Amino acid sequence: MKRFVRGVALAIAVFAIALTLPSLLPPMQALPAQILLSQNINFKPPDVTAPNSRVAGTHRSGGCVKDVSIIPLIPKSNIGLTVAEMPTFLADISSAATQEIEFALQTYDGKNNEVYQTTFKVDKPGIVEINIPKKGDGQTSLQLNQPYQWSLSVPCNQDYSEDYLVTGFVQRIEPQPTLKETLANPDRMALAIAYAKNGIWYDTISTLAQMRRQAPDDPMLKAEWTQLLNSQKLESIAYKPLVQSF
Repeated sequence: MKRFVRGVALAIAVFAIALTLPSLLPPMQALPAQILLSQNINFKPPDVTAPNSRVAGTHRSGGCVKDVSIIPLIPKSNIGLTVAEMPTFLADISSAATQEIEFALQTYDGKNNEVYQTTFKVDKPGIVEINIPKKGDGQTSLQLNQPYQWSLSVPCNQDYSEDYLVTGFVQRIEPQPTLKETLANPDRMALAIAYAKNGIWYDTISTLAQMRRQAPDDPMLKAEWTQLLNSQKLESIAYKPLVQSF
């Protein structure tokens, strides 16, 4: 009987110790957000094709332009979606050009109405961003479900026949309700993940570019950037730095 009592007492003591162990152990540390979010920007191409795939994403080499290569950062389909009224466009320019580079955005509806046009010079090779200024009159806002063509060119002559030219397409869509909720999230990584999941190319890459500009040496952001560009056959420029914004 005494042995039984001692056994019960010992069991109670062990149980009591077990109950106190969690309070004695150090709290479990949460994994860093960067680790949890790593490799989550997985772009899912939408079921959309460029209005003229023979033109989009191609280039015309100008006779007067030497040692200049311009690669637009567009998806394999040659058309990218956006939910922004005025998205940001990115392109890799291989060398500093002595000539001015012209950016143009126009409707692709047979009328080819110009929405925005500007010229700039690059100081050094790398990836540049072209931002469209917003106007209160709304004249520079992309219309929903309307394809637009944008281009970068190096003018050679007055009739443009020998210009160096690259082109791409963009189309603005209305975001789905679930995406609209995410757009209120101030966390840019969460935004980039949501854009990519919904196949919104221009907003995915511009959001990720913003983060890379602020933290150019962040290994996680470098990995996400490389994965995104590699997924759209842009691996040849995935290592290029972001150099200028216009």
